Amino acid sequence: MAYPENPNTVVVKNKFYPKGLTELDIWNYYQSVKGPLLRQVYNRDLMFYIMVDVNKPVIKRKAKSGYIRLTSKNYDEMITGRTVSIHSAMNGYEEFGIIDIDVHPNDGFNWARKVTYDVYDFVMDKMPILRSASIRYTGKTSFHVVCDFGRKTKVDSIKHLLDSFLSRSDLRRAYQIGGKRRSGVPNLDLDRNCLRCNFITLYSLSILGLKCMEVSYQELLRFNPPNARI
Repeated sequence: MAYPENPNTVVVKNKFYPKGLTELDIWNYYQSVKGPLLRQVYNRDLMFYIMVDVNKPVIKRKAKSGYIRLTSKNYDEMITGRTVSIHSAMNGYEEFGIIDIDVHPNDGFNWARKVTYDVYDFVMDKMPILRSASIRYTGKTSFHVVCDFGRKTKVDSIKHLLDSFLSRSDLRRAYQIGGKRRSGVPNLDLDRNCLRCNFITLYSLSILGLKCMEVSYQELLRFNPPNARI
């Protein structure tokens, strides 16, 4: 990875990083996760959030050769101290689906944790078609519940299966299924499950500079966003 030309330039500044994250901080982080990140993005089209100024991202979807792909050969060229966040696109067939826990900001992080807890319990107990599931903090205000089907399935069918199970569950009494979030009614968003729909990549940073990371079921209700600082 090319060393940043302006290593001390701040590109992210917020309540989690009151002194700011510099190009060098971003560079060092992505240097440290190169191996596991490359495994996550193998054979995937990507979308980059690149900071052109402090907290001012622009979206980049294409490189000279077409859609962005990361490999061990081009990683050092593509990732810079301003490449803050990396999002992956769904392929036509996947082994997993995503339930995006979409909670209105007014409802707070405690509610995001509670909804995630309820959804994880449901998919593990009531969806025998799954091999496993995991909880992924998105680096912002909520979580994804990632459902592992254990075999390649058409991504549109994955969305249909998740919608079918959730819509027939008791969760529908408390939460919106695949609709729009509103204050007081969290939404279980399934729109990530379609061809070329993007989701934040595990090990990426969010535009807030917090890590997208897996959170264990046992630690979920104690987890807070500052736990994801680099």
